[in-house]
Amino acid sequence: MFISGCVENAQDNKTGPGDEEKMTPVEGATPNVTENVTESVGRDARDGSMSEQEKTSLIGGKEVIIPGEDGPGQGNRTSSGNQTSDNNQTIAQIAEGAGYTTFASLIRDSGLEDTLNNGGPYTIFTPTDIAFENLPEGMLDDLRNDKGKLNRILTYHVVNGEYRASILKNMNSLTSLETGKLAVTTIKGQIMIGNATIIEPDIIADNGIIHGIDKVMIPSGV
Repeated sequence: MFISGCVENAQDNKTGPGDEEKMTPVEGATPNVTENVTESVGRDARDGSMSEQEKTSLIGGKEVIIPGEDGPGQGNRTSSGNQTSDNNQTIAQIAEGAGYTTFASLIRDSGLEDTLNNGGPYTIFTPTDIAFENLPEGMLDDLRNDKGKLNRILTYHVVNGEYRASILKNMNSLTSLETGKLAVTTIKGQIMIGNATIIEPDIIADNGIIHGIDKVMIPSGV
């Protein structure tokens, strides 16, 4: 004997726990089944509620994405806690990226790149490209050909430890890696290192900090 409704009931019983909202209409399904599936799929779109991956929570004052099902563009989302990840670079990389290209190239020429990349933390007073161009004519080429002098000049601009501008304002002197003393003075809010002025302070790197300066400092005897 064939009892009306058996097909529909058998189809309904094939769903497992938690599968109610994932059902799709099948051939022969009653209008009521189709209506329920359509309502489940479209509910978020109608009432404006957010999908699971779009929900956020404020934790410690930072917006954090609550993990949910992957959706379009989900891989491009980052929490505000990752905003500093781009700063995870060494001093040499940051200096070059910030436009101090002559200084970066001289670091490579002198063989100091590995030292500055792997050591630290360091504070580097980095002359601008224009500062190197303002050296006496022929001096820069001479330095490239004299690794001893080049090394002395570059290490004269490097100090062990991390000194931000707020700390430098309260200091009188520093000792460079070259062992030369660097006078530190603050005049009307401007910090001077020797005869150079800091024009771009506190460029953060993974293993130290960079301060852009407007002159190349030359140690005595060079």
